[in-house]
Amino acid sequence: MKKSLKADLALLLVTIFWGAGFPATKIALQTMTPYYHIGIRFAVASLLLSMLFYKKLKNLNKNLIKPAFILSLLLFATYAFQTVGIQYTTASKSSFFSGLAVLIVPLFSIFYLKTKLERKTIISVITATLGLFLLSNAGSDSGFNFGDFLTILCSVCYAWQLLLTGTYVQKHDATLLAIVQLFFVSLFGIAFAVILEPFPKNMSMPGFWSLMFSAVFCTAFAFWVQTTVQKFTTASHIALIFTMEPVFGALTSFIFLGEVLGIRGITGGILIVSAMLISELQWTKKQITTS
Repeated sequence: MKKSLKADLALLLVTIFWGAGFPATKIALQTMTPYYHIGIRFAVASLLLSMLFYKKLKNLNKNLIKPAFILSLLLFATYAFQTVGIQYTTASKSSFFSGLAVLIVPLFSIFYLKTKLERKTIISVITATLGLFLLSNAGSDSGFNFGDFLTILCSVCYAWQLLLTGTYVQKHDATLLAIVQLFFVSLFGIAFAVILEPFPKNMSMPGFWSLMFSAVFCTAFAFWVQTTVQKFTTASHIALIFTMEPVFGALTSFIFLGEVLGIRGITGGILIVSAMLISELQWTKKQITTS
């Protein structure tokens, strides 16, 4: 099996875990606060990766600290906006708004990688805007709310994190970059939690296992895969595969939380995923004419 195919399959599995992570986070936040959730989640993830790849830790050097710190700031902002935001919106809507990072990556690439503004990018932005309008006015939680706004900020931060990761993994060990990055995020989360939040004393068992699911599968495994895989593919290709995250997010939110988007919400979600696909697929004459 080619490395590129293995990378795609691993990323698809990550996408499934991340989709399921939205209802898992919603459940965990019923008995604990957002920053403690981030701090504990990323502490467990960084510790787990350190135990699995302890032999690599001897190769840790100061040159890796700066890029890991920069990535961790963006990653912490991503999860802070998402985790706080999901308290004010539904898990389904949060998954779709979080998925906008896929659309933002090619937009930021215009400035960061000096790529040209293409017609498909303009079409995708218009399509996504219509989808956002429908999705933000769907279901019982209608209207664009504070949680939706925070989740869009989450997407902006994650788009930058994806682009910079693609640059840094070319110069540094991917596993070490992931471990140090997650460790920094855990420190930020715990620091904010100690300052702003009461310590969670009555965490429920569903909340605990939801937290562990997020820590092990949605964080340790997911970010190790993402960081490692970016040696064999591009940020845009990863973003394309991640278009399935909102779909899995909406599906698992329906199964575990009973959230229903309704016709308007489903139409908005389809438009957003369509915008992501339009933005990322390479439409060429050969593709159009080949049957």
